[in-house]
Amino acid sequence: MIGCLFSVALAQPLLTNRSFESGTEPGDATVLPPGNKAIDGWTVIDADVSYVGRKWQNAEGARSVGLPCGGAISQTIQTEPDQTYEVRFNMAGDPNAKPSLKTVIVSLGAETRVFTFDTAGRSVTDMGWATRTHVFKASAKASTLAFRSPKAQCSVPAVDNIRVDPVAICVQIN
Repeated sequence: MIGCLFSVALAQPLLTNRSFESGTEPGDATVLPPGNKAIDGWTVIDADVSYVGRKWQNAEGARSVGLPCGGAISQTIQTEPDQTYEVRFNMAGDPNAKPSLKTVIVSLGAETRVFTFDTAGRSVTDMGWATRTHVFKASAKASTLAFRSPKAQCSVPAVDNIRVDPVAICVQIN
């Protein structure tokens, strides 16, 4: 038999507005400056982002976010210290922006991970959204989740359908 442990507090949804469906209507796309909170639950940080509606095919629902040249979004979530969390999201990129290799830096608390996506052969009607995942360990009761485009390598990655879930601690019971 295998037993798995979860904290009761972890049963609550961790992330607000994971597919960016709630917030100001972006039309085709709207540029949002740092400090903007037009996407419910998210804050624009570092540089401008594109809140995308009809500009391109979205991974889930009718909206996504493009991260040009240092643009970033963040959300602070409740976490348990020393608990491991899986961050899962869909990644693509603006197929009309160069270079074709898009880069996004994902952080949860103090931990970061870099992800890439190649838009070669893609179009606004066939974005090729791909799932990306990484496991992070929380160090505090609140952790900030952020998605950033590097400033030095402007490539306009796109993100959508973000999930954060606790990872079960399972042991075999004899």
